[in-house]
Amino acid sequence: MSKISVSVIGILGVALFVIAAVVGALIIPGYSQLSQYLSESYAMDTKYGIYLRLLGYIPSGILILLFCFLAVTRLPKSKTCSFALKGIGLLYGGGTMLTAIFPCDAGCNKEMINPSIAQLIHSVSGLVTYITVPFLVLLLGFAALKWKDAKGIGSFLTLCGFLAIVFSILFFTQLNSPYGGFYQRVLEGSILLAVLLTALFIKRTAVY
Repeated sequence: MSKISVSVIGILGVALFVIAAVVGALIIPGYSQLSQYLSESYAMDTKYGIYLRLLGYIPSGILILLFCFLAVTRLPKSKTCSFALKGIGLLYGGGTMLTAIFPCDAGCNKEMINPSIAQLIHSVSGLVTYITVPFLVLLLGFAALKWKDAKGIGSFLTLCGFLAIVFSILFFTQLNSPYGGFYQRVLEGSILLAVLLTALFIKRTAVY
């Protein structure tokens, strides 16, 4: 597969996630992006949640997973880069799919009172993703610092990793914060930006 095709897969994966997040916030009356989690827009009780999952988050996760594994073959060879990208693909792309296939209970049941099986899978998947992926993004940034003609992409990816780690800590230490939704969005946005920057780098290095 050409570099352009691989790049497009990554860009589409990010775009679908962002569109689903924006649309989900707009179609729910009174929804707050500052305090409410992304998952609350497609929880079991939401009217259009099934559409957000099937048309947005699940295909986004599939595309990001596919992109990360294909990107390994289109970037400078490095064990660190390969490990980081495959980890991001499996844990973030796969995690995005899993949390959409198993949506949370109404209101995302933050207190975990009599949670459903779907809620348990959703919560465990999110926990694993948010703990591990920020460090994988940071590893990708360190690997990218050695890419030829990267024009600062390594620094940007490293910054994405640090941001993701900081907001992951804020997210988990302030679960009932009125800014929980904001923390989650910066965390998710940092990871998605890393994927997008990687896709754009691959596109830029393509031979036309």
